[in-house]
Amino acid sequence: MTRLKILSYCSAIIATLIFFFGHQTRTTVPYGKGLVIKKEWLVNQPSSLTPREDVRPPDQTFLTYPEWFLVFGPAEQAAFFQHDTSTKFPFMTHVRQIWEGYAAVYAQIRGNFKFNTGYHVMIMVIATSSTVEFGCKAVYETLIGRLTDTRGGKPMTDEDRFNAQFAQDYVDFLANAPWYEFDFKSRLARLWTETSLFGPHPLRKLERKYILTTELAVKTVYGWLIGLGTHTAYERPIFTTATIVDHVPDGIADRLPEVKILKDLPNGAKLIAIPRYAAFSTNACKLASEGVTFKEIAGNTSAILITVLAPRDWAGHSDEFQIIFTQPIPTKPGIERIALATPANLLAKTLQQLLGQKIAIEHIYDF
Repeated sequence: MTRLKILSYCSAIIATLIFFFGHQTRTTVPYGKGLVIKKEWLVNQPSSLTPREDVRPPDQTFLTYPEWFLVFGPAEQAAFFQHDTSTKFPFMTHVRQIWEGYAAVYAQIRGNFKFNTGYHVMIMVIATSSTVEFGCKAVYETLIGRLTDTRGGKPMTDEDRFNAQFAQDYVDFLANAPWYEFDFKSRLARLWTETSLFGPHPLRKLERKYILTTELAVKTVYGWLIGLGTHTAYERPIFTTATIVDHVPDGIADRLPEVKILKDLPNGAKLIAIPRYAAFSTNACKLASEGVTFKEIAGNTSAILITVLAPRDWAGHSDEFQIIFTQPIPTKPGIERIALATPANLLAKTLQQLLGQKIAIEHIYDF
């Protein structure tokens, strides 16, 4: 009898793994094996005009990609939840893309930089956490959520609509702050005060209240613990990126008030401060559109990573940049995330070329 129970448990585990991982194709397509960008693009100039305290390691432009997947995943969910319930979201595709993307960017820096232990540990923590979260959601939505899902998968209950708004607010917050600082506790209270107890689809309402309560409660506690650990192990982040540009156009303070001029440098160059994270991408694109050339970014002249969202048939070939990998956006057929690298001094030309082709800049990874 004991042997039969063990065989039954093993069969159930194998069946679950086959169900979720079987017959699945690779969701990240590298543009070659190993290092695909030019090796000289990974070399910094020996001297830097950027203040020492504003210099960040050159490999972090690549290592921040898995970190930013914590934004891309929720952003895709927020858009999807506007017209479909979470029961239909492809959680396991995102799990594969996290790990495959990490492998692709690490292949570009492996052996070319000193191993960044702290950052790799952080990536393992967030990637593992995301795998557990998305894996649990995939199992739950397949086994339970599917039974209560509304006709056509439309968000027809207060709870599904609450989830859609929560997802969007969460994404907006993540653009400029770490996830663990989000106020999950207040959202948990609002779930019970802003959604009705009775109404159409009562089984779905009850089931959604249960799963949303569980998610928000777990993230309240886990976020608090991660926040404590992060503040203990790491220094508080600097929220600007020191950047050296060849010049600053007249009137830039009025058009780009977030960009601050810190110091005049020889030959008309300027040391400026650009807000970090999502705001860096926005301001860098605007500066490039005004003809500004970037010379150093966070003290680096080496390659910087960019991701764009483009049609699958986009022919992205240029001397200014090198594509590293592509990932299909599972909820947007025909659209791909394309990761590419370019040296700091070619960033402006690359952005001008991409924007000229109406290609959406998803993010510029400012080290």
